[in-house]
Amino acid sequence: MPYLTSQNNMKGIADAFLRDPDLYHPLLEYINQVMTRESQVSIPEREMIAAYVSVLNGCDFCVGVHHQTLEAFGIAQSVIDQLGRDTAFEVLEERMTAALYFAEKLTQDPHHIRHDDIQQLLDQGWTEQAVEDITNVVSLFSCVNRLVDAMGFTGDQGYFERIGSMLATQGYQPLIDRLRKQ
Repeated sequence: MPYLTSQNNMKGIADAFLRDPDLYHPLLEYINQVMTRESQVSIPEREMIAAYVSVLNGCDFCVGVHHQTLEAFGIAQSVIDQLGRDTAFEVLEERMTAALYFAEKLTQDPHHIRHDDIQQLLDQGWTEQAVEDITNVVSLFSCVNRLVDAMGFTGDQGYFERIGSMLATQGYQPLIDRLRKQ
């Protein structure tokens, strides 16, 4: 149950976004851009980074949603289940492994990011724009994880499946469209 009484009837952060369009519309536009615009980092790869950051931050709600999103994209359940464990990296391409290690360092030890960390991504074939895109996913989910946890959203499997399916097929646009109608 959410910690704020004004959110008692809400199942997740999307409901909070819809409750206060003036505050959350710019954030939703940013989320949509970060997660769905054209990029060398595919949408499923960005979702994997989002899920991994959420695992690292201990945000069970976001882990649930983004694991379902990965499943809807057809990512093997064995890979999804291993996120947060080094064994998951054994089945991924080297460039994705490099992206996840970078995401881990940026999440857990951001003040120690150095040029070498960026160079490792570039050496794996990521472009400078892709490095910026990866950085935006990590930064965004560090923020969203904190919003979700501070508000006390826990969700349930049905909610995770519904939102995960929407994110995989339509991105965040349906939420933005609902905000515009309010």
